[in-house]
Amino acid sequence: MAGRSDIEAGRAFIRLFLKDDLTRALAKTIKSAGDSIKAAGTAAMATGAGMTAAGLAIVTPLVGAVQHFSNFGDQLDKMSLRTGVAAPALAELGFAAEQSGADMGTVEMGVRLMQRRLVDLSQGSKEAADSFALLGLQATDLQGLRPENQFQLIADRIAAIPDSTKRAGAAMEIFGRSGTMLVPMLSDLKALRQEARDLGIVPSQQEVA
Repeated sequence: MAGRSDIEAGRAFIRLFLKDDLTRALAKTIKSAGDSIKAAGTAAMATGAGMTAAGLAIVTPLVGAVQHFSNFGDQLDKMSLRTGVAAPALAELGFAAEQSGADMGTVEMGVRLMQRRLVDLSQGSKEAADSFALLGLQATDLQGLRPENQFQLIADRIAAIPDSTKRAGAAMEIFGRSGTMLVPMLSDLKALRQEARDLGIVPSQQEVA
């Protein structure tokens, strides 16, 4: 029979998941949470009325976690539609941002400003061409790439600038004012994205849908 410590452990488990939208939200899948709900509910029914209160104390926060996961997937899906960046890549970028002192909102703003600069570049803007030239890039280097790959390529070039002042300036040229907030993330982006995948917190496009 579950005691107070079991119930508290269940609550602590959920609090761990709800602590950080990006680093914890999908560490265990919705399926896992659903299985836990089913198991807890079955146990409560089998043990009788005396167990019901304890069972509900465990199940209720789990239901909240499932709702949280659902909302997180919806957030990724809508942001993907707004930016053209695949939802799994957004989860990776979001994790990288959170680990570097930024957030998903900053990432989205940076991506959208990057895309605006790319449109200017494709239309022959000298100012945009000069901005990308600072990174050794031209239109042909970026054409045909998915937005997340454009972002990664630009991040790699910015991270390679040895002077911190010039690095921040280049980030602002491409990502606008949000560029300064993104600089720490850009410096180690590939490794942070891989870490997100290794932790199992990157959903597939199907899971997001």
